[in-house]
Amino acid sequence: MPSLQRRLAIELSVALGLILVLLFLVLDRLVDNELYARMDAGLLERSRTIAAFLDAHPEPRELDELARLLPEYEMPGHTDFFEVWNADGSSRLRSPSSSGRSLARPPQRPAAGKPTYFDMILPDGHSGRAVATMLESHAADAGRKLLVVATEREPHDRLERRIHYTLLGGIALALVLAVLIALLAVRRGLTPLLRFGERIAGLDGTQPPAKIADEPLPRELEPFARALGSAFDKLYATIERERRFSRDVAHELRTPLTEIRTSIETAAREPADQAGTRAAFAASVDAVERMQRAIDALLMLARHEAGLARPALDPLDLSALLGNLLDALQVLARERDIRFACACPPDLWIRSDVGSLERIVSNLLRNAIEYAPAGSRVDIGVDVADNGDIALHIANPAPNLSAEDLGHVGQRFWRKSPSGGTAAHAGLGLALALALAHSLGLELQFALQRDIFRVKLSPLKAL
Repeated sequence: MPSLQRRLAIELSVALGLILVLLFLVLDRLVDNELYARMDAGLLERSRTIAAFLDAHPEPRELDELARLLPEYEMPGHTDFFEVWNADGSSRLRSPSSSGRSLARPPQRPAAGKPTYFDMILPDGHSGRAVATMLESHAADAGRKLLVVATEREPHDRLERRIHYTLLGGIALALVLAVLIALLAVRRGLTPLLRFGERIAGLDGTQPPAKIADEPLPRELEPFARALGSAFDKLYATIERERRFSRDVAHELRTPLTEIRTSIETAAREPADQAGTRAAFAASVDAVERMQRAIDALLMLARHEAGLARPALDPLDLSALLGNLLDALQVLARERDIRFACACPPDLWIRSDVGSLERIVSNLLRNAIEYAPAGSRVDIGVDVADNGDIALHIANPAPNLSAEDLGHVGQRFWRKSPSGGTAAHAGLGLALALALAHSLGLELQFALQRDIFRVKLSPLKAL
């Protein structure tokens, strides 16, 4: 593709050039018409003067008076001429300036009262312009006569050529200036775009750029800047997700891999200790399960944060969903002597993605079982607003949690205890619940009131 700057400059220059050439042709034609219209008007005025004089003085001896009135026709070799022809075509009278030579007759006989203009070669050999008119004489012996008045057109032609060359030079100068102005205007007009391109080229991919849409640009480039800024925001968000995924994987797999290596090295040092070997394999399997759980959760998080997972909204019974999840978690709850208290009306139908909502509620309940003190109770309830929106509440005792910890709740791999996770808990449950809730258009809120950790999921849309 050619340079945009060169293309704009060429197109502007060609367009301006065509306009100026057209202007030159129009002005030249107007000047020519005006010059020769004035010359024709002068010829007609002289023709009328001579016709009026001849009508009043029909005798040739009275031409001395005409010489006094119009001396230019009495000077041999002068540039003005006239001649009168009788009705039979014979020359009746010609100006002394003709030196006895006859003027050319018009190509066609003019009609009465309508002059005919034509070009001719004058008696002196120069180019001339003439007007022919028919004379109506009131004398008894006179018939219709033809009068031709001519003048040399060379002075008008010279003036026309000077004006022509002046216009041509002015148009050429204007064209050169127009091209230079077009080049300068295009260069100045593209300067913001070039600066914008330099800024984009200077991005190194390590740090997200400042708001690209805030760059001062002409109004025509603002949609382009907004679209490019949106694309860069998405790109850097994707890059950041990939970096965070890599950091999270490296962070989470470091401890399990260390445990696996330690277990294998311990078993290798005591190959005869079958019990120790079995314990080492059991610890390795536990670490592998934790690694697999963390990787599965990270992959799901990445899909939802990238918008690759689209929720499928279907009707579902929230009461039945809660009942099924509580039944499935009874074994885990009994291990820690946790009791459930569910205050949920039956047949509470909503519209949501069954799989995503089930994963959210399951993670919230598992988190409550994991961190609630042994022998405590987990409360589950729902609120129905006046507009029909439903909010799900889950509350459990959390004596070890402080108000400062709420800012970390939902972060990846954050745990109140620094000792690390277990095969059942990788520190990603609440982070995954937040991502799933965002994909469903829901809000997940955490609060701590009098050592009670409360979670609110809303607004669930009732059918």
